[in-house]
Amino acid sequence: MSNTHKMSQIYDQVTAFVDQSLGAVLQKSASRTGYVDLESAIASSRTLLEKFRDKTHEDIRELRELSEWETFTIAFYGETNAGKSTLIETLRILLGDSEKLATQQQFQTLAKELHIDAESLIALEKSVQQLQAQLTESQRHADSLAKQLLNEENQQHAHLTALIATIANKRKNLSIWQKLVHLFKKLDEEKALPAQEQALAQLKISQKAKLESIASEPLRIQSKLDACKSDLAKVESTFEQLIPLQDGLIIGNGRSDFTLQSHAYHFAAEGQKFQLVDVPGIEGDEKQVMSAIDASVKKAHAVFYVTRNATPPGSGSDGQEGTIDKIKRQLGKQTEVWAIFNKSATNPQVLQGQSLINQNDAVGLAEMGKSLTASLGTETYKGHLCVSGMPAFLASASCFVPNNPHVRNREKFLLAMEADEILQRSGMNAFLQFLRSDLCQNFKAKILNANLKKVRSCLQDGIVHLNQARDNFANAAQKLEAQQKSAASQIDGLLAGTSQKLKSECHDELNSKKTSMRTAIYGYIDNEPSNDDFKEYLTGEIDQLKTSMGADLEARFATVFKSFTSEAEAIIQKNQKNVSEILHYTIDDPFSSLKLSFNTDFKMDNGINVIALISSLGGAAALVWASFLASNPVGWSTAAVLGAVGLVFSFYKAVRSFFSSEYKKEQQRKSADENLDKVFEKLTEMLDSNLDSASAKINEALLETKTKMRIPYEQSINTKVALEDIASKMAVLREKLVPKQSTNVAARTSTPATAPAIV
Repeated sequence: MSNTHKMSQIYDQVTAFVDQSLGAVLQKSASRTGYVDLESAIASSRTLLEKFRDKTHEDIRELRELSEWETFTIAFYGETNAGKSTLIETLRILLGDSEKLATQQQFQTLAKELHIDAESLIALEKSVQQLQAQLTESQRHADSLAKQLLNEENQQHAHLTALIATIANKRKNLSIWQKLVHLFKKLDEEKALPAQEQALAQLKISQKAKLESIASEPLRIQSKLDACKSDLAKVESTFEQLIPLQDGLIIGNGRSDFTLQSHAYHFAAEGQKFQLVDVPGIEGDEKQVMSAIDASVKKAHAVFYVTRNATPPGSGSDGQEGTIDKIKRQLGKQTEVWAIFNKSATNPQVLQGQSLINQNDAVGLAEMGKSLTASLGTETYKGHLCVSGMPAFLASASCFVPNNPHVRNREKFLLAMEADEILQRSGMNAFLQFLRSDLCQNFKAKILNANLKKVRSCLQDGIVHLNQARDNFANAAQKLEAQQKSAASQIDGLLAGTSQKLKSECHDELNSKKTSMRTAIYGYIDNEPSNDDFKEYLTGEIDQLKTSMGADLEARFATVFKSFTSEAEAIIQKNQKNVSEILHYTIDDPFSSLKLSFNTDFKMDNGINVIALISSLGGAAALVWASFLASNPVGWSTAAVLGAVGLVFSFYKAVRSFFSSEYKKEQQRKSADENLDKVFEKLTEMLDSNLDSASAKINEALLETKTKMRIPYEQSINTKVALEDIASKMAVLREKLVPKQSTNVAARTSTPATAPAIV
């Protein structure tokens, strides 16, 4: 069975396992209770597990699509300008990449056809430089002569102007006699004026000819320069056909956006097939290249982390992800990660020491190794290698257009040492040997191990996330249980206090009613009724208790129950608030800080319907009141009271009372007191019994309420158990995917992770 088919079965197995485990756990959760509200709450906990299932499916789908099975794949990973492309381009030349060989052949053939050689280009460039210098000097000389001639002309013109002014002044100052003489004899200055004017005119003609002669020389040189530039432009225009075929075209220029897509280069060396992947830089905000980086890393079986700095990768700050954080996140699932210290060398002197790295480099590389080992683990991070990519590239490359900046740098290094020595001193020969003999050996087993590691890492990520979520729910359950017990205790205390207060209020009402009835009856007795009238009156007053007592007790009940429901509502609302805060700070916030690879919108029923609760309490109160007032076996009526107490009217001293009015009234008062005491004693007994029944029924209503208040706790426990169950089963599956290594592989992997530097 091929590795590809074997891994396809593993992908199917993982996906099926997650689906089956999720279904089994949720089915088990739903069957744990018959309580409808609790089952509804438990059902909402499925969101988290379903999110996890979807994420696992996505990870497995991605692995299925991106995994490489035929060719050992090595990704060159690091920051922009670290020299990844330089190293890859050098390897393409030295390892004879077929695409590179074809391009070099095209370059050489086309260069020969175009008759382009460096000597002709250099000669043209020197001619242009010389003519530009001559033009500058000729123009300077012409400007100097023109200025000199202009000064001579200005001097001659000034002399003529002064002569004219002298003539005018002398004429102005002539006397009459001198003016008569001047008619026949001119002034000496006037005689000299024509000669001066003629001399100035001749000077202008002469200078014009000289200026024309002076200006012709720069024009002549400019003409030659233009012609030379034209020849140079023609030569350079032919370079446009060669530029796409040059060596080093993939090498960046330092721009962060130079490499936006990954590119793979295929090789075959000593029977080993492998490919090198040039990954975009990871510096700064790499959103535009994130997908390319992720895809390349997930496809790779080994990764070279390339850096120009012999220091540990930087940490993030102010919420920004640092290089070490990105390495841990993006390379943590690899089986083999090597660091390459790409030593900068712009001068041949860097390569002329006994070692490529100095003491400071060695110390920094040791610290870098500690940092990468701590982030990736000893099984993943293998050590570092040292190489200087640019000198090696310059020594191996040969196809450049003459004006390429690499040409001068190449000449500088080749003047200092031979190309083979550069490759040796730069560490490139050792790097090539490492690729051939170490890294790519037994590549089929490495491919299998790398792809299995990625599946195990996918499962491990899930286990870590599930366990972290489990701990959050366990913490929440503990706090929710304490909160529920506290709220239940407060409700129990409220019920006990309310029962006592209700009994006290009712007793006060009975005492008040008894006192008022006694006062009314005594007043009636003062009117000296007959014994028969008194008996009828007293019976009627007691019978009226059914109406009057009910209304008065109802008012007392209403006051007490209003206070009770208000306090109960306050307790429950406070409980709701506390439950919400517990869920937020122990579940929502920790999920946010975990930065899970999936977003959870997990919701819990974090409160009780206060209106429904108060309605249930009101319903219980109404039930108690109806039981207390209704004419039924558990209630009371006048007949029931009278039958229970038996009114006593003992008028055995009626004869005496017939002769003594005061004695009759005393006997009637005594009869009234005895009957009222018996009636109200019985009323108190029946009232207390009904109040006890009321407390029991309200307690039943509160018991259901307290049960509902436990729903968040029950839900957290249920979710914790579900998460724990699935994580445990995933751990079992993960352990089954550990490959059995051969003796050679085991021996190799037992060597220290910090391999010696290749220099």
